[in-house]
Amino acid sequence: MQQHEQALLILIVPIKLEELMVDQLLQASEISGFTSSEVFGHGSFKHAQLSLAEQVSGRQRRIQFMLHGQRDALQKLLENLKSDFADAGLHYVLQPVLDAGAI
Repeated sequence: MQQHEQALLILIVPIKLEELMVDQLLQASEISGFTSSEVFGHGSFKHAQLSLAEQVSGRQRRIQFMLHGQRDALQKLLENLKSDFADAGLHYVLQPVLDAGAI
């Protein structure tokens, strides 16, 4: 994989969609794997989107998925996710990778 073709796709997903997203990503031929972790979103949310505990704490639990691969493949996967998860409350960032490897 050439360095200029690599990208990192970060997906921030509502907790209720975690298992569905895991299943979707495990079946995606565009990637060979991914990582996931629990994260917390902070900011201005609509109170209807938050539980009472989230309203009090000022943060919302989410799952973050990180996928590293070829930019074109990640863009294709992202287009599929936009179609499959329209209006599901996902947030994404697709960014170029300057360098990556194993040490």
